[in-house]
Amino acid sequence: MPHLMAWISEAGTAACRMQLFPDALSVRLEAMPDPHPPYRLIPLPHPLGDVRDNPRAAHKGILGAWDIQVRNQAYESQAEDALLLWPEGTLAETAIASIGLQVGGDFFLPPSEGRVESLTEALELPQWASTHGFALQRRPIALTEVSGGQLWCMNALRGLWQAEVVQL
Repeated sequence: MPHLMAWISEAGTAACRMQLFPDALSVRLEAMPDPHPPYRLIPLPHPLGDVRDNPRAAHKGILGAWDIQVRNQAYESQAEDALLLWPEGTLAETAIASIGLQVGGDFFLPPSEGRVESLTEALELPQWASTHGFALQRRPIALTEVSGGQLWCMNALRGLWQAEVVQL
């Protein structure tokens, strides 16, 4: 237990992630990445492929555990997370968060199909966008559009924070 307490005090904030299997329960603690810019994202294909027609994709983990592998791939490229893309190059989500792109007075969110919508996206983003004068819109967002605006990540643990794409 002393080793765990030392790790937690060094990590700062940690997330407890639980995964239920038919014959086991997996529980792991993860240090939360630093929310201060730059929160670097590396573009990668979505590890589940194109699951936009699968309603089960809206629930994290039901289609299998993939987030740790994707985040490890991002870390190897000096990024904190992966910006996951659909096969045609549009934004889906990150391994730990929903994603949005703010361009001028517009805040674009990818369509909901095939991805996990965060609680922050549903509960906090509408008021935050209204307070900042942003009009929320759902539509496909091409990776090529990202350089013309500001990327934002959002999840229930961390809220809303800025991100940037790592250029390879």
